[in-house]
Amino acid sequence: MSTNTDIVTLTGGIDVGNGYVKGVIQNTKQETFDEIDLPSAVVSTSRTSPKVPLPDTDAATVMAGDFYNQIDCSLTTPLVAASDRRIFGRAALSVRGSKFTEFEVLGKHSKADQELSKVLVLGVFAAKALCDYVSENGALPDHELRVHVRAGLALPISEFVARRHAYAAEFIGLLGSSGSDPAVHLVTIKNFSTPVSVRLQFVDVQVMAEGASAQFAITDKGEPLAQALLDDLRARDASLVEGVSASDLVAVQHTIGVDVGEGTVNFPVFTDGRFNAEAAATLDEGYGTALMNAMERMSESDSTLQFSSRKQLADFLHAEPSVLVRNRHQRAAGFVEDEASYLVDEIVSAFGDVLSQAGATTEVVYVYGGGSGPIKHLLHPALLKAAGDVPVLYLDSSYSRHLNREGLYIAARHVEQQALAARTGGKRAKEAV
Repeated sequence: MSTNTDIVTLTGGIDVGNGYVKGVIQNTKQETFDEIDLPSAVVSTSRTSPKVPLPDTDAATVMAGDFYNQIDCSLTTPLVAASDRRIFGRAALSVRGSKFTEFEVLGKHSKADQELSKVLVLGVFAAKALCDYVSENGALPDHELRVHVRAGLALPISEFVARRHAYAAEFIGLLGSSGSDPAVHLVTIKNFSTPVSVRLQFVDVQVMAEGASAQFAITDKGEPLAQALLDDLRARDASLVEGVSASDLVAVQHTIGVDVGEGTVNFPVFTDGRFNAEAAATLDEGYGTALMNAMERMSESDSTLQFSSRKQLADFLHAEPSVLVRNRHQRAAGFVEDEASYLVDEIVSAFGDVLSQAGATTEVVYVYGGGSGPIKHLLHPALLKAAGDVPVLYLDSSYSRHLNREGLYIAARHVEQQALAARTGGKRAKEAV
């Protein structure tokens, strides 16, 4: 059994996108991994019980499912203004009569300044700690869980350059004159009859540019992924990759990424194998922008097509329509298609600017991200035309939407391993003396 003196140690890469949170977290003591995928949305309420709490005896069963899409908690932290109760993920989409919050995709409001990004990061780490405790002990804890966190997080390229250090410091806390003064984030999980407190302290936060972290993951996956990409491109136009092997692709040093998200499109550039912030860029539009613009047009011209959020519209379009809604589905898809064509024009224009800045040394272009799948039929041919003889490798969105989270985990894990090596080396040096 765990005791009050035990400290849970978690290392995770959390890609907080405008549309979805994608993450992978490892409990470094138990060596358990959780993969996280939930809508980037919460419902906030000041009411004590927006949902009926579940019996404590149900904890093991509930935790064995997708608990991240059911988190019900309050937060006491310098990062969050109010300690309102918040319900996460897909559960938030069905709660009525409360404040629904998702990221703004219209306008210039920085993700680093939007409180939602911090709420989501803190909530998923707290949920991971509780899930692991219940999995190991079979019941809820009777004490506060203490957790030390190493995290890899991301910001859009346009925000990364100026905000990365300040963003990391918000989670970790500032250094005072007397030494370290870490920030403490208390998350109280209220899904069950007995609330559970989880105290989070961030040991290290690595902030990377969105898209750049995906490029690291592509490199890490090596030849198997490279071969799959080449096979896909050869099926379309073998002349673009004639004589190119998977090992050739892994060895490339000059690349451009087109990371299509819901609120932004990031263009990470790597020159000589290193991230080139001067050539990289962010387009402050994404697939969510097309959805929002389509919703506005629908509300003006078709009263049968009313959606409460862009996520509801996206889910409606993604699902196979029944015969009863087929016509409605086609009309909604038509509105989104029109707006997506404008988005593609913007993406291609921005890509042309980045390609000019990166120069003729560019060896390959990768296209990925959660928003790339729905517009592939429009975007891929347009990028192929704009890129000329530079191969454009369009990754399947079933796995490409997870590349950023994997790259972020790699970054957090790398720093953890360096710290471990330093401690081990110092211990050996003392023993030698």
